[in-house]
Amino acid sequence: MMLDVLEEHLSEAAFFWSQWEHALVAPDYTLEETAELEERLLAHLDGLVAAGAVAIEVLAPVVHESEDPGEVFAAAWSLLALAPSLMLDAVKARATDGPSPVQASMRRALELGENGVVETALVPWLTAVEPMAVSVLGFRGHLPDDRAEELLSHPDALVVAAALRAFNPSSKSHAPRLLGVLLGDSRPEVRWAAIETGLVFGVRDAWTVCEGESTDAGSALRRRSWVLLAAAGDARFLERLISFSEETATREDALWALGFSGRVSAAEACLRWMCAEPRVARLAGEAFSAITGLRMAGAHVLPEPAPEDALPPLEDEDLDADLVLRPEDALPLPAQEEVARWWDGARDGFSPANRYLGGKLFAGTSLLDALAQGPMRRRHPYALELMVRTRGTHAVQVRAFTSRQREQLALASAVRERMSSWGFRS
Repeated sequence: MMLDVLEEHLSEAAFFWSQWEHALVAPDYTLEETAELEERLLAHLDGLVAAGAVAIEVLAPVVHESEDPGEVFAAAWSLLALAPSLMLDAVKARATDGPSPVQASMRRALELGENGVVETALVPWLTAVEPMAVSVLGFRGHLPDDRAEELLSHPDALVVAAALRAFNPSSKSHAPRLLGVLLGDSRPEVRWAAIETGLVFGVRDAWTVCEGESTDAGSALRRRSWVLLAAAGDARFLERLISFSEETATREDALWALGFSGRVSAAEACLRWMCAEPRVARLAGEAFSAITGLRMAGAHVLPEPAPEDALPPLEDEDLDADLVLRPEDALPLPAQEEVARWWDGARDGFSPANRYLGGKLFAGTSLLDALAQGPMRRRHPYALELMVRTRGTHAVQVRAFTSRQREQLALASAVRERMSSWGFRS
């Protein structure tokens, strides 16, 4: 293969990997649309692997030296198939002193690598407790329960969190012995992993801790706890969540959580905020759509504001402003009056006593439909809810390749008609 062709495959694979990772959390992508991006990514990765020994010579320096996360991912993923020991040497070399984005791209290459190769290579690393090995094997479902139990006392928070998530009731394991202790851990990432694991095992104390996080104004986990409690169907909490949407400091997080409640009162609270400043209005429209099923398009959205061509005078510029684009910035801007007019006609078809998802009564079918067809940005909470409702029997790994996600969704379809529509608190 000509060198320029190989370099083109590397460049294109790096680009499409970045686009694909963005799509996994984007509000304007579905699983099918993400799969189309993935197909183009895999075509270029396959092109690298097909080059064989020539590719190894080109890719080896990339994984050892490049600081471009996309290039590192493409090179690392390809080398896993061509020369796994070489790739793993690079991981070890850069695991402590490599830039964080590069380390993250290496981890993703291992998480998404072909079956068999990664497990064989990483299991020996558990002896030395390499955090990346624990994280990757947990992601891939190949961290043994007995080893996971041992790792719960490890000083590295990321190791403990990964070990906690490796436990699964579907494998007939018991809740981790240290779960109660870890629910009170001072490290937020450990505490949240303990909450998730406890909920999947049906441990009531996990809900108690989740409620505590929801009322702690300084908690780093409050936003996530709000989503869980909103989805769980607690009427008293829903009232509090609506009141949080009235406060500037908590409005955005409250609107995000309200969309998962599926309640009429939540939809009407969101409708009110569609005439607020654009960022809030977008979030309100997204949550309203998630509940009612109204597609924000056509007459129900406003034209996007024209970008400002001229830069403001330096003395007027907010130098502390956050200019980083977030997934929610791609949301449409709702036309509040038109949406209100639609709601006036649709309101009688919704009961305040029920939960709705995409305009349908909540049930196993609507939950799985949301995972199969809904916006990628909202799928992680739905995937957690699926695990909690099925006690770990069914999981959808929302950051895996879409082919794997579809396989998991097909397995979960066996219980779509039997899944309870009631709240899922223990």
